Amino acid sequence: MNMLKAKGIFLFSLLLLSVTICKSQVSYFGGALAANSEKLEIFKKTTTLFTLPYEDYADLQKFDEAISKTWTITPYKIIKPEELARYDTTANYSFFYFDGYAEKLDSTTNANVVYALKLVTPSKKRKLKEENLLATVTIFPDQQTDLLVKTQDQQYGTKKSIKNNLLSHLYNKSSFLNWSPGFLTGYLKQINDGLLASENCGIDFQFYNKIRLPELAKETLYVPEYIKQVFSSRLALLPKSGIVLEPYNYKLKFVTYKTLDSLILNQETPIKYVVYTQRSNDKIISVYDSKDHKIIYQRFYPQTPNFEMNDLSEIKKVIVGLK
Repeated sequence: MNMLKAKGIFLFSLLLLSVTICKSQVSYFGGALAANSEKLEIFKKTTTLFTLPYEDYADLQKFDEAISKTWTITPYKIIKPEELARYDTTANYSFFYFDGYAEKLDSTTNANVVYALKLVTPSKKRKLKEENLLATVTIFPDQQTDLLVKTQDQQYGTKKSIKNNLLSHLYNKSSFLNWSPGFLTGYLKQINDGLLASENCGIDFQFYNKIRLPELAKETLYVPEYIKQVFSSRLALLPKSGIVLEPYNYKLKFVTYKTLDSLILNQETPIKYVVYTQRSNDKIISVYDSKDHKIIYQRFYPQTPNFEMNDLSEIKKVIVGLK
């Protein structure tokens, strides 16, 4: 990474504070700011800056198309991570950025990698700023990134240099399995509509749509190939519970990121698709409907990180119960 990028990310890292850790795939905190509705009104008057991993700027047009389909709450602009420091102008901008946090529970350390939306405004204290975290998307990173986040507190150097190293890794070296232009459209839909309605969606959010989910009994459920790749080495293993549920025998189709993105962004033929998010020792199974990019099913599994066929069977179990 050249010196300009390094310096820009370092300057930006000075703005970041710890965020609330969330276990749902997409979280938004409009209601949490209801006591101070002024903050939401300030946010709605900002331009939202989107940053992407550096390799994704080769597909800038696809990401722009994806964002434009569901992000209506503010004007937006896609910029490079190193450009964030120049937009540090108090109330005019909000921004999406990648970050990672370690969370210790007893003897277990969880890594939380998020795509977060933050608003920075002037503070009542002179020369200080207030930061409001408005939303997060839980990201499924590669193992090296997961380890880096877990062990960042054990690294040597100042807090600023450690944070800078992490941000540099996230933008330059990390790979994210539940990340693509199509997936981003679904994530942003939840955040956009939640903030417009001043609603909250926080920890352990579980949900199913009683009308749309049963449609899968006659429709195809599209599954991104990364799920197959992550799961393939564990085909012979029993689920953690030791109980094998009745198999999901409705239609399934595994597709590549490219194919799935094309299907998601093509509004003429809506599809329903799965997103599997691993958060260290936990997992989140979500089903989206590209008709309007809303979640129609979500379940959080604590201390059960690996994808199992039972995860799909649970979806069928709900469908059968609703029919």
